[in-house]
Amino acid sequence: MSSPRSPAPVVKSYEVTFFVLYREIILRDPWCDAGDDGEAYRDAQGQVAGASTYQVSVRPLVTSQPTKLELRTWDAEPESPEGSWDGCRQLELHMPTGELFVEVHTVPAMVTTELPGGPGVYGVRVYRGRYDGVEKFLIDMWWRAVLPPADDDEDFYGDSWS
Repeated sequence: MSSPRSPAPVVKSYEVTFFVLYREIILRDPWCDAGDDGEAYRDAQGQVAGASTYQVSVRPLVTSQPTKLELRTWDAEPESPEGSWDGCRQLELHMPTGELFVEVHTVPAMVTTELPGGPGVYGVRVYRGRYDGVEKFLIDMWWRAVLPPADDDEDFYGDSWS
């Protein structure tokens, strides 16, 4: 008889409440500060979140109201959280330094942290819900793979590596 798989422990957890005044919450590596020409934001259209190679854009339904964000980093892919969520999307994010910035356009780097696996390709799962009239996001991140040899932003999702 096999025992049930133990869930991976959370390595770090952060909770912040803030106002999103300009449409998105951004997750990125500080090394990749040139932006992505709006690619992640466009990918998030009609979704909980979207991504380019180096940036994740989380799209609140309502701006100019308090928004809660919980970020959890893991050693391995976590199980889905309990609770009622309106939406979820799983993405990938390249992290060349292994350091993460979470920011909005008016408040740079609300959260900065070193990710548990260091540099690499990370899985990112974004959940959205509404509790007591406040929009809430839960973001889980975990290390998935080493960065590809020619890590560039030209055609990551269309090449044979992915």
